[in-house]
Parts: sequence; structure tokens; C-alpha cells
Amino acid sequence: MVDINKLLQDMQGRMDLTIGGVTLPNGVQLQNVYIETPDDERQFRELMAASAAPVATPQARVAVKAQPSVDDLLSAHGNVHLDDLKRAGRDAKTIMESRHSLYLLEGIIGNKPVAGLTGDDCRTFFDEVAYWPRHATKRAEFVGLSVREVLHKAKTMNEPPPAQATVNKHHQRLSTFFNWLKKNKRITDNPLLGLVRQDKDDAQEETGRAFTQAELDAIFEPVAFRAWAEHHAHRWWVPMLALYSGARVTELSQLYLADVEVIDGIPGVHINRRFPGQKLKNKQSRRFVPLAQPVLDAGFMAFVDDVRTAGNKRLFPQLPNNDGNGFGRQMSKQFADYIKKRGVTEAGMGMHAFRHTLATRLARAKVPLETISKITGHKGSEGTLGKFYVDEPTLAERVAALAAFSSNVTLPNYIQ
Repeated sequence: MVDINKLLQDMQGRMDLTIGGVTLPNGVQLQNVYIETPDDERQFRELMAASAAPVATPQARVAVKAQPSVDDLLSAHGNVHLDDLKRAGRDAKTIMESRHSLYLLEGIIGNKPVAGLTGDDCRTFFDEVAYWPRHATKRAEFVGLSVREVLHKAKTMNEPPPAQATVNKHHQRLSTFFNWLKKNKRITDNPLLGLVRQDKDDAQEETGRAFTQAELDAIFEPVAFRAWAEHHAHRWWVPMLALYSGARVTELSQLYLADVEVIDGIPGVHINRRFPGQKLKNKQSRRFVPLAQPVLDAGFMAFVDDVRTAGNKRLFPQLPNNDGNGFGRQMSKQFADYIKKRGVTEAGMGMHAFRHTLATRLARAKVPLETISKITGHKGSEGTLGKFYVDEPTLAERVAALAAFSSNVTLPNYIQ
């Protein structure tokens, strides 16, 4: 038998009451009753009120909402999805970011059955994630708090909203997850499809800017730069290569000795994914970047010879890839710390600004955008750059383009 009054008191103000199994006074048996909505509560109260009356037949049945299987919940399917991403060879950063979006989704809307996900759940998610503070998992004031507690605290602290690009990435990751659920026949439709998406043009935002000439002068000031870099090959060469190639920090930090090659008399570096630990942002990233003359004049090929003599396979073996997110993380952090000491303190400024600097100055020098794309690894206007790994007919064109780039700084010479 069951204490009806106690049950009603227990469920007061709760939407997550679970009743394993009880027998009511009228003989009706309840098994795995799961109450999570106001309608569930209303039906249960009506059932309790009627339980004192005799039942017409011992076979009377009562419709109750069964507790969902653990395997049906958002958390379970999220874990399987992440395992599938690993199995498919997605890089560690993609998996980490997908895990973060799913963690926030569950924390905001609850660990509910995926079959019940709706467009309103998605709207709730985006309304709330707009308050998620930057670097929340690393900040002392948020340690040990749940997602909802972090959001509540962030609202009281008037934290700045995340960048629109960050919100767009959440949308992309969740859409990938929902489409995966649909393909696995766990849901019938992607609940994001009903939401009005921001126009692409409106969603675009500047993800950084070029260095000013004053900033470049401060970064490569001979005494300061040599003091910071001379005992670390990656500090010495990666900024120089970034300045004159526009390559991403990870692309440069992961270079192997075999990536340096002379083709048709033109020395350059392969940006590719041929050796352990190397990664690419996309298929357009595969390219051969000629080495600019100032980099050659600074002694880069002599450095390459020294690496070969030392028996190293990687150009910058001091840079680790401990977490699988790429060899560029340490380089990026070290450079960011250095430029702050040199007066470049604006948020978001770092190695990527070299990429903006090269592209901006080449465009001002009237270099065709198609040629700039071949150097930087952006998608070309015809969308075909991905198949041109070296594209020898345009090598001279790229050499000429890099010759049009002027940094107005003097690179220090490499001393063997």
C-alpha cells in the first residue's frame, strides 16, 4: 500500500519524481511512473484522488508515463556520437569542441530523451548560451558550478556575450549531432531546422586584424626579439615564416624537415598532412608556399641544414603535441605572452594577425585574390584550390606576389 498524502507532498514543486512501484488502495499497481511535466503532475493527482474508490475489475489499467531508458537520454547518445567522431578520425580539437557544445546543451535543457527534443529546446539553448562566459571552465569563480549555476552567476556579473562566431559554431556542432541522431533513426527531424538562422553576411565578423607597422616594429625590435627567441628555434623562425607566408601557427609549428623542398629552383615549404601529428584546417589548406627572399636572406636554409645534421625529423622538435590538438598551441601561447610585453595588448591579437597582415598588404599591392588564396590556403574564387598541392605553373606568380609584400622590418640573421 502507498501513503497517498506523503506522495503528494514529495512531488510538491518537483517535475522529476520517479516512483519505482506501488499498489494503490483500490488495487491498481503502478510501475516506473516518471513525472516531469505539469500535465504529468495533473494526471497523477487525479489518479491519487480517485484511488480510494473501488475499481470495477482487478484487470483495470492506468496510463502512466514510464521512466525513459538511460540509453534514450541525451547524455548516452552524446557519448556514442563522440565515439563515432573518434572512430571517423576527427581531430582532438573537433571532438573536444563537440563535447563542450553537448555539455552545455544537456546542462541548459536537461538530460532528456532525444526523441522529445524540440525547436523550443534549441531556442532555450541559444537564449541561455548567449550568457556563457569566456573561459568559464578555467576561471576560479566558476569552478565546481553546474552549467545553470555558471549562467546565473555570469548574468549577475554582466559578463560580455560570446562572439557570434562562437554561437555559430555551437549551431554547427549541434546540427551535426541532430543529423547524426536522425540518420541513426533516433529522431525524425533535426529540431534546429525550425529556427530562423542568421544571414551569413550578418553573421560574418572580423576574427582579428593585421598588425600595424608600429606593432611589427615592436615585435621584431632586434634586442627584444633576440633576447626572447635566440635559444628557441621555434620562437626565432615561426614568427618570421608567419610574417612572410601568412601560414597558420599550427601549419608552421608542425613542419617536418621533409616539408622543406626546392621545386623548379624555388625553395618553399609544403603545408600538408603527410607525417605523424600533422593536421589541416580544410582541403584548401594543402599548398606549397615559396619562401620569401627576406626569410632566405635571414639564413633559413642554413637552419634547415643544421636540423638535418642534428638528425631531427621535425623542424621544431621542442614544440609538443601532448593533447592531440596540434603542435601550435605552445607557440601561440608563448608568442601571445611576448607581444603583450611589447605593448600589443588588444584581446585576440596573436599569431593569426600575421595572416591578416600578409593578405591585407598583398591586396593593397594589387596582387590578385586568387594568387593570395594560393599562398594563404583560403578557398579560391573557383573553389578548385584543394587539388593544387604544388601547382608548378603558378609558382613564379606566387614568388612575384611575395616579393610585392613589404614588412618594413629587418629580420635578424641566423647564427650557426
